[in-house]
This record gives sequence, structure tokens and C-alpha cells, in this order.
Amino acid sequence: MPDIPLHVTAVVSALQFRGGSQDGLRNLTSAEWEDLFSRPEINRLMNPLRRICGEYIPEWVQSRIDMNLMDNAERLDRIKEVYVSFADSMRESGAEHLVVKGFTQWPGFVDHPRLRLQSDIDIYCPPESISVALNALATLGYEPLTGLGLSAADHLPVMIKKTSWIWRGNYYDPQIPVSFEVHFCFWNESRTRIRPKGLEQFWLRRVERQLDDITFISLNAADNFGYAALNLLRNTLYDNASPYQLYEVARFLHTSADDTQFWKEWRKTHDDSLRRLEAVSCRLASQCFACRLPEEVEREIDCLPSAAKAWFDTLAALPLSRQYQRKDGIWLHISFLNSSSDKRSVIGRILPTRVATMECVDRRIAAANGQTDKRPLLQRCVGYATYLISRSSFNLYTLPANLWRGARFWLATRFRRS
Repeated sequence: MPDIPLHVTAVVSALQFRGGSQDGLRNLTSAEWEDLFSRPEINRLMNPLRRICGEYIPEWVQSRIDMNLMDNAERLDRIKEVYVSFADSMRESGAEHLVVKGFTQWPGFVDHPRLRLQSDIDIYCPPESISVALNALATLGYEPLTGLGLSAADHLPVMIKKTSWIWRGNYYDPQIPVSFEVHFCFWNESRTRIRPKGLEQFWLRRVERQLDDITFISLNAADNFGYAALNLLRNTLYDNASPYQLYEVARFLHTSADDTQFWKEWRKTHDDSLRRLEAVSCRLASQCFACRLPEEVEREIDCLPSAAKAWFDTLAALPLSRQYQRKDGIWLHISFLNSSSDKRSVIGRILPTRVATMECVDRRIAAANGQTDKRPLLQRCVGYATYLISRSSFNLYTLPANLWRGARFWLATRFRRS
């Protein structure tokens, strides 16, 4: 990982499941530790780092992580309380739902949800229950947050309450408003143009689970892993895979590698087309964090399309790497498409046509500066104009590199076929 900042490399290396080293952590300066805390993509990795490599971490860093975990435990209690209120409202109306992501990642992906940064509450609703869920949230004071550009998402606009809370740089602030994401599918086929079979069975196989003092409906173990792998893949195709997502999937694979019964059930219940997509996330996680792979997963990776293997050979890199480009997922995406029109549509994302609305950008700017969103109109317009100019400049600047990387991918696929 030579092109990743050395202090970031030290964290990633320390968290490798095989062949890693914690020695690099001893040499980090206070400024480098502060930089790690300031990086959203690394901040979430600090929790497992504390648990696994505590003896290599300065005491002040340990104390800061411990404080974050205390805040996170308080936030988890708030999330559970909010969820119970929502679930009671849904139950009274006769509507159904299940919970995905968030605290459902335990067990397997994390030792306990207290040790995993908690953000919003994600629920999936069958079509007949979506309007009821939205009404229930509206009754509880939630409003949709529009303008976020959900082109590839499988959920409706985020539902959140209006509060006076102001962002102060603490990702673990227990007072961060608890928001909801109402998912209408497990994988957005109309947007991705990739159509795995069998996803409708996820709902039919749902199970009741318990966390501390609450019960909830969620996916069964195999489907929960499958959904996590699909979520990671979607982020890889459209934006940038989170290192923490990669770590969680790697942890699940590593700790369950010898659970032959689980992986037989996974293979039995997940269609070939679905396992093929999950295998991409498994290979990415293994590549980044050197986890063990179950035999069933290794077989699926071996069966990946030649174009997908070419992508791994030429473009795949740790998302923190400067070699990694946010548009690299486009070339992986087209390796799973057969239709020429579908491929052209995906390649067209090199020049995005969607931009965030002025309202959304204004909220981001206000939050980043600790301000309210009720600023003078001229100030808001200037901020939005700056955003548009910056976004356009960045896209034009990166276009040649993205096209060149696409050419490399195309040449690699031709080479594999010859």
C-alpha cells in the first residue's frame, strides 16, 4: 500500500486478519493520530483498533476512543428507544417491516452494536406497507430530507426531525438526530440494470431477533450477509466503498470461514446470479484486510466473469489509495452487463448529470460551519455557485484519467479473452 499515507497504512495493516503488523502504530505522532480521527473513513476503524491493538496505542488515544464508545452506547440506547416507538406505531396500523444494517450487523460483523458507530435506522417495507410507514414517521414528527441524489439507492429520501442540533465535529455525538431510511427494495434493479434472482425470498425468510431489551424483525443470517455484501457492492459501483464496510464483511468471512453448515445454506438459498455479486464484495474485503475465505466463497470468486477479474487485476485498489478513482466502479459495473444500451448508460456516468439541490448544499455548508440553514439568500446563492463550479472543475479535471483507466480495463479484458 505504498501510495496510502503511512499513518493510514499503519491502521489498515494493524487490522489485517492475517499477516498484519501493529509496529507502525508505535511511531505515529500526535498530529497523525488527530488526522486519523478527522477522517470519516478511518474514524470508524478506530473502535476495532482499540479492542485489538490497545497496547500499541497511546493512552490519550485510547481515552478518546473510549469516550467515543461511551457516547455511542448512549446513542444506541436512543436509537432503540426511537425504534420501539416507531415499531409500536407500525404494529397498531397493521403494517409490516424489517430492520436492515445498523444494529442488525450484530452478531458476525461486530462484537456488539455499542462498538459500531450508529447513525440512522434502516427499515425495509413491502409495497403495501410503505405509505403506512411514512405516515407513522410523519405522525412522530419526521419529514423527508430531499435533494440528496438517490440515483442508485434502494430507499426513499431520509426522514428526519427538525431540531436545533448543530454539528460540532463529533461523529459519536449522542444528540445527533435519529433519522430513518425506508427501503423499498433490497437491490435497485432499475438503476443498476443488474437483476439477480431470488431477492424476493429475503422477505419470506425474515426472522425475529433480540438485542438487549428489544425485539425486531430482520433478515435471516444468510440473507443478512448477502444484503451487507450487496450494499458494499453498490457503493463500490457508484461511489466509493467504505473501508469500514470492507472490514465488517472481512470480519464476517474470517470468523465464519469454518462454519460449513452456514455456507451450504447460503449456497442453497442464494441463486447463482446473486452469489456472483456477493463474491465481488468478498474478494474486495479479502484483498483489503487479508481475511480467510470459506471454500464456497472461493469457488464463487473463481467463477466471476473474466471482465470482473480483469477489473481486479488492473483497477481494484483500497479505497483509501490515491490510485483508486471514484469512477472505477463504472468499469466493474459493465462487466456484469450484457446489453449494449445498459453499458452505454453506465459509462455515461463518467460525466454526471445529477447534482445536489441548492437546499441540500446549503444544509451541508451550514452544518459544516456550525450555522443554521436560515442564512441570507445571497450567501446561500454564493455557496451554491461555488459548489457547482467546484464540482464541474473536478469532473473535467478527472475525466482524462477516468477514460485512461477505462482504456486499461478494456485492454485487459481483450487480453484475457485472447
